[in-house]
Amino acid sequence: MVSIAQTALNTLFWEAAVMLLVIGFVNMGVGKNEPRDFGIVLLSGALMETIAMAFVIVEGDIFGATVAAAFVLLLWMLGIGLIMGKNLMAMNHALWFTGLFFALITVELIRMGTVMLSFAIGLLPIITILLSIVHYLNKPSIGKVAGVISIIDGFAFFVLAFAGAAGIVLP
Repeated sequence: MVSIAQTALNTLFWEAAVMLLVIGFVNMGVGKNEPRDFGIVLLSGALMETIAMAFVIVEGDIFGATVAAAFVLLLWMLGIGLIMGKNLMAMNHALWFTGLFFALITVELIRMGTVMLSFAIGLLPIITILLSIVHYLNKPSIGKVAGVISIIDGFAFFVLAFAGAAGIVLP
């Protein structure tokens, strides 16, 4: 069962990488970005992350499952909000409060001495809070900053996913 949970957690890293890269490039304005298409991508990521999170829960990894749940919430909220085009203020609140939660998780990860994971999770509060500010204040230029940070974070999660798949333990 441990290998299933580790595989699920690694899958969460991979999906986080892909989702953060997509979010980053969309916020940077790369390509023609239709909100509903973007929402479908986020919902597909949310579904896959939910399945992987279920395996982490079954293993009893409370910390891993809670962190995954926060990211899963964001993907569901953003995906549904973009597809429906309604209640975007609720989406902004979810971004803001999840950003605060990720900040607390980052402090705990630093305390645990997990350098790479602290870095990857540590960028999430910056991204989510910046994205909420973009929408609260209607400042698209801040979205580009969040996009750059999201792309950097996507590559950090990509490194975590690759290392896990290759059996490399990162500090």
